[in-house]
Amino acid sequence: MPKEIHLPVPLDRWFKDVKRTTELREVMGNKTLQEAVATLKEVAAPTYGSVTSDDSNNSNRFAWYAGYRDAFNDLHKLTHIKGEALKQPEEWNHIQP
Repeated sequence: MPKEIHLPVPLDRWFKDVKRTTELREVMGNKTLQEAVATLKEVAAPTYGSVTSDDSNNSNRFAWYAGYRDAFNDLHKLTHIKGEALKQPEEWNHIQP
């Protein structure tokens, strides 16, 4: 059975879909998932013993770990509904960006 492929949703469309945002918030709020994420972050974190004198190896490990953490943090960011942009007061409308 072939795997179903989902195309990525553009970011602006993601935040317009309140149902998806709310559903992801419920998933991310699950205590078991939160404990699993915290455990994986802790296990993957570099330690004093894992840091070596090989700068190349350290760089790869730190870059991988940063990406790993960012993935979970970015998922969490997708659970917040974006508010409307702040309106400029009329007296500032003459300023062009």
